[in-house]
Amino acid sequence: MPRGRKQPKASQRRKRPISATEARRRALRPVVRQMFGGAKVADGKHARMSVYNLPTENAWVVFKNSRELLALRSSEAVVVCKRTGRVLYEGPANDDG
Repeated sequence: MPRGRKQPKASQRRKRPISATEARRRALRPVVRQMFGGAKVADGKHARMSVYNLPTENAWVVFKNSRELLALRSSEAVVVCKRTGRVLYEGPANDDG
C-alpha cells in the first residue's frame, strides 16, 4: 500500500456484492427498530386486550409503536407464548385506542 494512504475499512474491502437475503436482513433492521423500539411489553394476565378465543395468561403482549400520534383506533399487538416463544397472534388489540 502506498505511503500516506489509510487502509480501507472492513466494510469497504468487500469483494463480492451482498446476497438478496443479506439485503433483506439489513433492510429489516430499521423497520423493526422503528416498529418495536421502546415498545410496551405486558404480561398477558394484565394486558388490556380482548381477542376472541385467545388465551393470554401464559403469554407476553407486545404493543407495536403507532405511526400516527393522535389516532383513535385500536393498538396493534403481537402475542408471544412464554413457554415456546411462538407468535400466537399479530393484529389489532381491540382496545379502541
